[in-house]
Amino acid sequence: MKMNVATAIVRFLEKAGVEIAFGYNGHGNWAMLDAIEHESRIRGIKANAEDTAVHMADCYWRMRRHGPLPVVLTTVGPGNMNICAAMANAFYESSAMLILAGAGPTQWMDKGCFEECYRYGPEEFIQVIKPICKKAALVTRPDTALEIVVRAYKEALSGRPGPVVVQLPFDIQHTEIELDEIPMPDLWTHVHQPGPDPEAINKATEILKEAERPLLLAGSGVLNAGAAGALMELAEAYQIPVGTTFSGKGAFPENHPLSVGTIDPSGMRHGYQAARECDVLIAAGARFHDFNTLAWCLYQIPGQTRLIHMDIDPIELSRNYPSSVALITDARLGLQALNRSLAGAKLKSKGFKEWRGQIDGWRADWVAEIGERRNDQGMPISNARILHDAAKVVREVDPETSVTFDTGNMLLFAPAFFEATSVHMATNNGHFARMGWSCGGALGAKLANKKHPSLAFIGDGSFMMTGLAISTATEHNIAAVWVVLNNRTIGIEREAMEAIYGRSSFCDTKMAGTGESWSPDYVKMAESMGVKGRKIKAPDDFGPALKEALLSDAPFVLDVDVNPIEEGYRLALLPIPMNWYQPTLRV
Repeated sequence: MKMNVATAIVRFLEKAGVEIAFGYNGHGNWAMLDAIEHESRIRGIKANAEDTAVHMADCYWRMRRHGPLPVVLTTVGPGNMNICAAMANAFYESSAMLILAGAGPTQWMDKGCFEECYRYGPEEFIQVIKPICKKAALVTRPDTALEIVVRAYKEALSGRPGPVVVQLPFDIQHTEIELDEIPMPDLWTHVHQPGPDPEAINKATEILKEAERPLLLAGSGVLNAGAAGALMELAEAYQIPVGTTFSGKGAFPENHPLSVGTIDPSGMRHGYQAARECDVLIAAGARFHDFNTLAWCLYQIPGQTRLIHMDIDPIELSRNYPSSVALITDARLGLQALNRSLAGAKLKSKGFKEWRGQIDGWRADWVAEIGERRNDQGMPISNARILHDAAKVVREVDPETSVTFDTGNMLLFAPAFFEATSVHMATNNGHFARMGWSCGGALGAKLANKKHPSLAFIGDGSFMMTGLAISTATEHNIAAVWVVLNNRTIGIEREAMEAIYGRSSFCDTKMAGTGESWSPDYVKMAESMGVKGRKIKAPDDFGPALKEALLSDAPFVLDVDVNPIEEGYRLALLPIPMNWYQPTLRV
């Protein structure tokens, strides 16, 4: 059978079950757009910008964590370049997607044709993005185009998930090719994830047999592996306390008696204390970076604590902490294997009652400690109060609401004050933390988790960067709610700069000359794009307004006045080296 390359690719994507493609028009991707729009059942979503398309795909993946993949379509030159920050965010958060990027005709490459990246060689966009995606390929022959796309689809899903880019020149998209059949996705793209080495599981079991204060730590790899159930089974079988990283928030319900919440310098104190006191740490799908370890000072590794580290990507194993056991494994398979191995083991401490009692005491102290912040009646409103109230509203309206946390002050308040009970959680603070990610992200989340509301928490600084994405909600009738935490400053940076320098720079939104604090009217901005909006100034008004927004089944912006000088919630200060000679400190 004969068809052009673009049509063949779309036929394969349909066979693979792809339901949705996000993109933006440009002359470099016309054939792909035409095939999606007019020759397929795949839903095409025209985003307001290319980075929005990637953010939508990112959160679409994160609310499902399995195939079929979301697809992104971009065009040559600046259209392709516009995805870089958003794609890097997806790459470092292990979000899978297939990006089909346009290019000019191969006949014109290296001539400097319109929008070609050409000065050092013919069409070198791929060279730009290789460090920030899982894989990238430029198609140079029509007869190999489809097989390259098939391999790219497999690569995005297998092992550690991530965005894979295939760049398709204009002429190749239109070229007719002869095919015997469209490849069967099950035969060409399905790869079983790796399980753990039995010897390593035996070694981990021997360590746990002697443990008195074990702790399970779940990262986003648990969510990607669909391992929340396996984590629960292991924890309950042996009564092992469980914490998560901020990226793994939702992998274990934080209202469960075994939960120690989000382990983070801005997380729950009982989790933080458990991390410092544990004698064995079983980390599954979790990275140890500066923010979630207090610059590698939180966990007492090596020394007091022995680390059993499971990760699908060997690059993360023993990267910043030495491991007593390091296992290359899918988190679900690793946790299940450990559970089976422990079934026949005689543990030194059955049920770890003394350890759990100690944690329960820390929890009670912490709940008493933060009561005032949770119920703060001050105006402008406290971030802590907003997040605490929002969690209650979400549980009341729909516990399976998709919740996305943008960066900035969310790093300081969401880990501790939003109690997560569902796996439908995501943040971009695991590594790259691109400001404004959740504007488009909330839309992708809604499209993936269709029957439930979608809620994003975003600062005004982040909303200013990508807020036009809400127009896409109106255009495609996507119901999402954005809570804009409006303090007219880049709060997390201002607070840190003032602590270090005694002053801040480039943080406040203010009028030149007068220094008067200023903010756009985000309600009017929303309404101008067909989105409902409401201004919130009093703390008691927020909960009812959020409930109304979540139940409205319409795009909705809540512009919330928050306290610009509220002290961020921290259990300890991050010991950032202030000069080249200063070593990392143990705290």
